[in-house]
Amino acid sequence: MKKRMGRLLPETFFLVMLILFVFALQSQAAAFSRKAPEPSVRFKGDTLVISWKKRQDLSGYELYKCSAKGKRVRLLEDTSARKVRINDLKAGKTYYYQLRGYLADDGNDRKYTKYSKVFKVQVYRKSTLKQLLLTALQPVGSTMYVWGGGWNEADTGAGIDARTIGVSSQWKRFFRQQNSSYNYRSTKYQLRNGLDCSGYIGWCIYNILETKNGRPGYVMLAQHMAQNFATCGWGTYTPAGRMKDYRPGDILSTSSGHVWMAVGQCADGSVVILHASPPGVQLAGTPTPSGSADSQAVALARRYMEKYFPEWYGKFPDCAKGSSYLTDYSRMRWDLSGNVIMTDPDDYRNMTADEILQDLFESR
Repeated sequence: MKKRMGRLLPETFFLVMLILFVFALQSQAAAFSRKAPEPSVRFKGDTLVISWKKRQDLSGYELYKCSAKGKRVRLLEDTSARKVRINDLKAGKTYYYQLRGYLADDGNDRKYTKYSKVFKVQVYRKSTLKQLLLTALQPVGSTMYVWGGGWNEADTGAGIDARTIGVSSQWKRFFRQQNSSYNYRSTKYQLRNGLDCSGYIGWCIYNILETKNGRPGYVMLAQHMAQNFATCGWGTYTPAGRMKDYRPGDILSTSSGHVWMAVGQCADGSVVILHASPPGVQLAGTPTPSGSADSQAVALARRYMEKYFPEWYGKFPDCAKGSSYLTDYSRMRWDLSGNVIMTDPDDYRNMTADEILQDLFESR
């Protein structure tokens, strides 16, 4: 009996090893998934970083450059790493990419995953908080509030004026035709004659990010602007009711359908703002957080509107806004790291509204 067991042992061992080998191959094959890898995108300075989670069932990854229509143009990288860095991208251009993974055997025969969806990367121009505010001042005191102004005819996004570099001459002509009894309800949808709140903010963003007319714009429903801009990676989002301070360039939206830009905060907690609301585009001031209408922000707004925009101020001297501006708005605050769009070499983030206004008007 012992001899018979001895004769069978090598055969049994071989059979067991063969079964284990086949099982291992089957397990390896089962582990491989054709599910496409999921890339994520971020900028680090001027370098684009495309990354993904490394998968145990894959040997490597192929990154392709694509056309705007999604056609693969060329293979950019074949790598076993989990990220690719791309330099020398041009501001104002949009780039398209697609990623897939593969499992390679010893002979380099490859089994491929599906391709990821084509993902686009828009390279924005860099700007500064000062340049943003100087741009936002351009239509001030010469642009009426027009319901739908800045939107397209279909009311789906940015119109011609909000996708144009510079101030429309028609805005000033229309302003000069108006008197102190201007009623925006009588000029609804006269799209080329002025701006509404989202048309104004969309125009501002277009004019700091774009260099040519006619590109896709940034006009959308006012209540979505702060959150959507934050979703673009431009800054951080804070829901309404959680704000502790206001800083230059902050974009603030309310669910009731208004949006504005902060110039800066005063020592008494009031805020100087730039916005388009009836009668038009102007500097204005909020009350103090305690509700005092006699605030430093209102005084500053009056001083600068009267001095630098006397024709406007003679018709529309009211520069005060209500307490809801400090309570009902969500916020997008710009990322100033230089990795996205905005920087602050002038240190506006640490200035009061008074200091910022003085520097802005000295620079105009």
